[in-house]
Amino acid sequence: MFRLRQRAFAFGYDFLAGSAERGPYREFREYVAGQARGHILEIGAGTGANLGYYPADADLTLSDPNPFMLKRLERKALEQGISIRTDHFAGEELPYDDGSFDTVVSTLVMCSVNDPAASIAEIARVLKPGGEFRFMEHIRGEGLIRERFQDLMTPVWRAIGDGCHPNRTTVSTISQNGLEITETRQFSFGPYPIRPHIAGVARKAA
Repeated sequence: MFRLRQRAFAFGYDFLAGSAERGPYREFREYVAGQARGHILEIGAGTGANLGYYPADADLTLSDPNPFMLKRLERKALEQGISIRTDHFAGEELPYDDGSFDTVVSTLVMCSVNDPAASIAEIARVLKPGGEFRFMEHIRGEGLIRERFQDLMTPVWRAIGDGCHPNRTTVSTISQNGLEITETRQFSFGPYPIRPHIAGVARKAA
């Protein structure tokens, strides 16, 4: 049943995200992925929505726990003539040495990992000193009504969104697990359970 759900989510993801990718996500993927540098790791790379935004000379390692997503990602990279390495791993246990990457990228991922704090700690571990974590995520809204609405919707949203939690406090999780947020850009898009969004940069101490 789990693999069937993974396959279905991978099959429909590009179609479901189409309007967002043609809209505000374009600007923020350019900001997050387009400014990534050096040896880059993307976790939760999905079907490859960031592929077209990375610099032409990017050294890319892309991982995702969904094997059906990875198949679509690899096909998309081949079609676009982009050289990548792919790995089938979840964000909580990255199989890389300490200080392996200059940049780690994550877009719309921290809502779905099983343990956000462990995932951020792993990102901090595999970054080189002074390295950047560049991210775009939807986060918990502000205000009692919005917070309660997101909390009420979370069980439903998890079921239809492959484990997505719309009520996570991702910004504070990043700050509390080995990284310093240096800039953020907030924007509002999508149905109310997944508003607002935030894009930003966090650094590992040099």
